[in-house]
Amino acid sequence: MIEFRKKRGGQVTVELMLVLPVFMLLIFFVLEYGNIAYHTVIATHASYEFARIGSLVGVKKPSGRPDSSVIQQKINQAKQKVFGTKSGGITVGVKVETTGVDPMYKKHRHEDVVVTVNYPVHLIFPGTSFVLASEPRREGIRRIKAVTRMPVEKAYASSDEK
Repeated sequence: MIEFRKKRGGQVTVELMLVLPVFMLLIFFVLEYGNIAYHTVIATHASYEFARIGSLVGVKKPSGRPDSSVIQQKINQAKQKVFGTKSGGITVGVKVETTGVDPMYKKHRHEDVVVTVNYPVHLIFPGTSFVLASEPRREGIRRIKAVTRMPVEKAYASSDEK
């Protein structure tokens, strides 16, 4: 019986060497998905907050047109405060779209601010960039795009005013 055990001494090591890389890769994929999910929440929330800022600061006078340059400037200031030194790789696009006209007061347009945040996530675990990274895969970066639409807040000018 003792001789039988001695002959099988390396079997556990061989099995471990076969199973361990697959098991570790599986663990890395689960952790990387958690990392990507975390950064997706950050990108989505940043997109929402930037759209909220844009909807509040875009119009200076009642029933006026939103100024895209003012909106972009305020969002860039907020981006710098939120992301700090990491803000260089994050791009924020701002677009103002007209969604309709008030039938009672033709000068008042309904407009939305559409904010698009492109957020790069650097993948941190080995082996996961072959499957989870965006093209080109050798960079090991997953690009997340978050889009938020929010109506522009503006006061009505009465139809009596000229």
